[in-house]
Amino acid sequence: MIKHDFYIARLIARHLAGEATETEKEELAKWRNESPQHESLFLQICCKEHIRHKLQQRKDFDTQQGWEEMNKTISRNQLKRRIRNACRHVAILALPIAMSIFLAYRHNPHPTQTAVPAIEHILPGGKKAILTLDNGQTICLHGKPDTKVQEKDGTTIQMDSAAMNYQPIPQRNVTIKEVYNRIDIPRGGEYKLTLSDGTKIYLNSMSSLRYPVQFTQDTRQVELQGEGYFEVSKSEKPFLVKTNGMQIEVLGTTFNISAYPDEPSQATLVNGSIKVTTPYGNSRLLKPSEQACVNPQDNTLEVHEVNTDFHTSWIHGKINFKDQRLEDIMKSLTRWYDMQVVYKDEAAKNARFGCYVDRYDEITPFVNLLEKTGKVSITIKGKNISISTNN
Repeated sequence: MIKHDFYIARLIARHLAGEATETEKEELAKWRNESPQHESLFLQICCKEHIRHKLQQRKDFDTQQGWEEMNKTISRNQLKRRIRNACRHVAILALPIAMSIFLAYRHNPHPTQTAVPAIEHILPGGKKAILTLDNGQTICLHGKPDTKVQEKDGTTIQMDSAAMNYQPIPQRNVTIKEVYNRIDIPRGGEYKLTLSDGTKIYLNSMSSLRYPVQFTQDTRQVELQGEGYFEVSKSEKPFLVKTNGMQIEVLGTTFNISAYPDEPSQATLVNGSIKVTTPYGNSRLLKPSEQACVNPQDNTLEVHEVNTDFHTSWIHGKINFKDQRLEDIMKSLTRWYDMQVVYKDEAAKNARFGCYVDRYDEITPFVNLLEKTGKVSITIKGKNISISTNN
């Protein structure tokens, strides 16, 4: 696994240097297409602001102390020669930027052995996203000042670190062919954008949205992976949201969609009306406060009434659960707090809890709530949480 990661890091470094061969480009493209997480990581590494930050880190890094620390680690490892040769190979190829970012994200986001003291608190996420334009250009939106970008069809994008607004252009300038952009939200991120038709979309952590810069066809269609809260503007053109488990059709309404890989896809209607259709042709028309759920294993479609507050609290800055399995709660929190959870026993996963806490607080208040119930014990080390049941 480590050897493969070094190889991918080398491909990314050659891509950044403009030296990748056609074969290497194909291999890198294959890796990027394997999962949304790979694509999101690639875009973060290639973000100009991120590269500048890593270059400054490299400039400030004490190389002598770094080699001393690494040699201490290598001396304790039976694979001493193999790892040392690999590290020297990386150094010779000048991969410090891609390697440091890639291995940090993949294997050890917050190392315990480092020259800089580790942060003990698990902090919440914030406003950050990566925009990919139709021409392949990527723009890192984390900490972005007010900026305007003009698309090739004349559309103006007003953006900053928290939100993005597509400003419509006169109909006479609209081209027949739709131009698409994509926005990716990394772990620990969220972002808001307004499409050219006035539709507002709030995107949660580890989500991706592909959408036209201008809606020039008979329908307004976007593609979502992850979680998004939609406030669709009214229009004669139907608005379609495609996910990996369902398609949602509306004219003007408010709803939440959760469609993460390997999890049930859910569409929760706040107001208005939506039609939910599965890939197998099953469809239901939802009324307000109803939720459609598609099981990824058998693609069955179920509809039941819910309290929408529990499914939309995240856009209001709250974490709100009621009588939910701890494993399901923590799946949501790991995306927002960019942390890892380990269960010491299976019973801990099935313990049920409820909570209502501030989404922008560190994780401590939530952990305290869990422990006060007496059901579980929790240990935090760096960004890793270990949970066990109390017998």
